[in-house]
Amino acid sequence: MKFPLRRLACIALLVFGVQIADAHIGDQNVFFEGNAGPYPVRVVVRPPGVIPGLAEISVRVNTNGAHRVTVLPMHWKTSRKGAPPPDNAKPVRGETNLFSGELWFMKDGAQSVEVEVNGDAGVGKVLVPVNAVATRVLGMSPALGGVLAIIGVLLVALAVSIAGAAVRESILPAGVAASSKRRWFARGTVVLSAAVITTLLWFGHKWWNVEANDYRNNRLYHPVEATARVRIEAGQPILTVVRSISPARNNGPLVPEHGKLMHLFLVRVPGMEVFAHLHPVKRDWKTFETPLPELPGGSYRIYADVTYETGFSDTLTATVQLPAPEISAGTGKLAIDSDDGWRIAEPLGSISSGLKQTNRVAGYEMELVADAPLIENRDTTLRVIVRDGLRRPARLEHFMGMGGHLIVRREDGAVFTHLHPSGSFSMAAQQLFELRADGKAPMKIGAPKGEPICKLPVLDPNANTSHDLLSFPYAFPKPGAYRLWVQVKINGKVLTGVFDVKVSSAGNLASN
Repeated sequence: MKFPLRRLACIALLVFGVQIADAHIGDQNVFFEGNAGPYPVRVVVRPPGVIPGLAEISVRVNTNGAHRVTVLPMHWKTSRKGAPPPDNAKPVRGETNLFSGELWFMKDGAQSVEVEVNGDAGVGKVLVPVNAVATRVLGMSPALGGVLAIIGVLLVALAVSIAGAAVRESILPAGVAASSKRRWFARGTVVLSAAVITTLLWFGHKWWNVEANDYRNNRLYHPVEATARVRIEAGQPILTVVRSISPARNNGPLVPEHGKLMHLFLVRVPGMEVFAHLHPVKRDWKTFETPLPELPGGSYRIYADVTYETGFSDTLTATVQLPAPEISAGTGKLAIDSDDGWRIAEPLGSISSGLKQTNRVAGYEMELVADAPLIENRDTTLRVIVRDGLRRPARLEHFMGMGGHLIVRREDGAVFTHLHPSGSFSMAAQQLFELRADGKAPMKIGAPKGEPICKLPVLDPNANTSHDLLSFPYAFPKPGAYRLWVQVKINGKVLTGVFDVKVSSAGNLASN
């Protein structure tokens, strides 16, 4: 009976619980902008907060001639062979080339959504990886709770009265009155039944609390806390990050994302005036190390992006106290990665509400433009152009497989997201799902100590070798003040632009 009861508890928690947490540091939605065969598409996947649950899928085909769009969920353990039939995404009334659908995610873990577009140019497909995790439990309104409590009291009263009536009259012939002795026996049965039912309800309450605590502590998604420490070696600060291994995550080995097993971000808090994007070297299956650039001392929040061989992407978090720098970066025995970048700026202060901002860095001007006012949960495109000293568009170099990176953090740290021009998904996870769908990657993962087992294809070095305009699809999940860091590579150097934006509440706009 243990396992059915546990499943019953999970289902009940979806109905009776309260909101607990957000995934991937406050932002669970997945954005993809690219091609499904011959069709340029923009896909937004809004996963459910509970598992099982319905995910919302929207697909905008940025060209004419699309007649039909289907969406198909695939779990990493089964891929296409274990998937249900695809669902039709329906055209959205009043919109052009926008299709919307819903998909059931029945199991947690790494999932992907296969988007298929049928039209004048033929059939095109693309896989969008998604983390399916339980991030909350649905709340119950006081009114519904009151109604259920009244019904419960009535059911207990009926059960007790049925027990009393059964003892008092069930074996008597019709028309025969119960004796005084039998009536007292019936009253005793009522009292005993009430005591038994109350005891069962008390044990049920205790069991419920145990299951609820287990759900909150072990089955809801929480960012995994890593441990971080700094040591000075030959006058050089070395940061060591030890990742936690969570059996509940079924995380397994790591696979490289843009050629790096870990993307490590440091943000000095609370002002966010110091930022670094580093790429540690793996020392063993849990430990990563990187030399630090010349960063000011203070308290730093650490975010480490990794992708497991299941296709699940994770953000590990930690806090570390950095000492004041003693030497210039790079004079120790460990060299800084050529793709590392950092920036020291002013603390987050007054924020302009305009849609266009500029920031100067290393003789270049970086401009950020939003295509619409920034409102929570409203899709937008953040466009970035970099100009040289003569205000000519700069030629951006190939930077870890793309033109640039955009890192987003809310003032209080409740949201942290790492974006690419193609979206917010893990490209390594996408490659893994494509390989599994084609039968070119194993369906079982290896032991973490044996990583990496899965070999990902190398990015085409001739693709996207130059850029002059970047665009990042996104929707800010919460209102508030945000700091954005835009990173590009020019002449072999990583440049980091800093922008501050304010996101409005959709509720405030509706009330106005």
